[in-house]
Amino acid sequence: MQNKFNFKSTFNAISLIVVVLFFAACKKAVVGKTEPCNVNYADSSYKHPKRAVFQAVLEKYQKKGLPGIAVLLEDENGTWIGSIGKSDLAEDIDFKPCTISKAASITKMMFGSAVMQLRERGIVNLDDKISKWLDKEIIDNVANADQSTIRDLMQHSSGIYDIITDGDFYLSVLNNPNKKWSGKELIKFAYKKDKVFTYVPNATEGEYSNTNTLLLTLCIESITGKPHQQWMHELVIDKVGMSNTYYPHHDALPSFTAQGYYDLYNNGSIINVSNLVTGSGNGYGGIYSTVIDLHKFMKALFINKTLVNQQSLDIMQTWIDDDDRGNLGVGLLQQFKHLNLGHMGVGHSGRDLGYSGDAFFFPTKNNRMFINLVNYGTNGNTPLRQVFRDMNDAFVTELLK
Repeated sequence: MQNKFNFKSTFNAISLIVVVLFFAACKKAVVGKTEPCNVNYADSSYKHPKRAVFQAVLEKYQKKGLPGIAVLLEDENGTWIGSIGKSDLAEDIDFKPCTISKAASITKMMFGSAVMQLRERGIVNLDDKISKWLDKEIIDNVANADQSTIRDLMQHSSGIYDIITDGDFYLSVLNNPNKKWSGKELIKFAYKKDKVFTYVPNATEGEYSNTNTLLLTLCIESITGKPHQQWMHELVIDKVGMSNTYYPHHDALPSFTAQGYYDLYNNGSIINVSNLVTGSGNGYGGIYSTVIDLHKFMKALFINKTLVNQQSLDIMQTWIDDDDRGNLGVGLLQQFKHLNLGHMGVGHSGRDLGYSGDAFFFPTKNNRMFINLVNYGTNGNTPLRQVFRDMNDAFVTELLK
């Protein structure tokens, strides 16, 4: 999940209610007590020529307050994997490369690759209007839904209201910890809300909205007659062999899942918000994974092309502009333009209440890759958000040298 919503102002207004209800009403936790992970993985980090530089960056930013971090960097010299900090602060459990952490909106890139595979099979037409596949109630109540296409949803060119910016959404979702929200329940938060911009066919500009991917899941389920999570597993998770990747609320999480943290009061004290579930499992967020599994996915999608063919990949990398995010593709983002290094990262970022992550490759710089997972939520305007951004910039700068 990713958005431009001002978490600080919203949480200042509702934080007391949320915290009281969370501790009073939390029943069966999605994320339980964290235990150490013992998953084997191939690691050649010890011989990477920039290992000391990468490790220094990792240590610098963990000291600034990020609870737990795992990073994977790949260049012509091989793969470096590092981790630091804690996956569970209360239990003093180390955050390792095998620790499961929420990847948030990276889910959109994974689901997008599944939709493109369905397109290759002739099942999905990107230029179908979504009104062909969605209930009349949704079309009548969601502004711009009557004109938007499946491609618009994937490229965020629909102008449809983002439910993640909605105060009622947060009050309802956060005050119902661990509720398994359905897409049809969540879409009602977009009913009768103003469109973000007037719909324009073949737009050259867009604006990111989590509601787009929520509607996309409903379209795919209508088109195929199967739950979208089944396609996520069949066409992505299982196909790639991502054995440590999970999609709650549809999948149970293992015991080595990291706790998620957030500076709820913006006072430098972080709070465990692992089980304040912001509608996970509805396309726009929800994937929990490791940097190792995300690397498998990125290699399959962009390098080995075992998920989609080159034509589909070219479609996914058809860019339109979003002033706040760089460029929007069809299920992808293009970022790191602000570094002025002459290379843009292609992939997706993820930001949720208690977790953050990034998965990008740099096609114009020998397909180098940057992947990270952090168990701190960086959507909100807290000091650690800038620490996280500075860390990303530092890693990418070193990677592209």
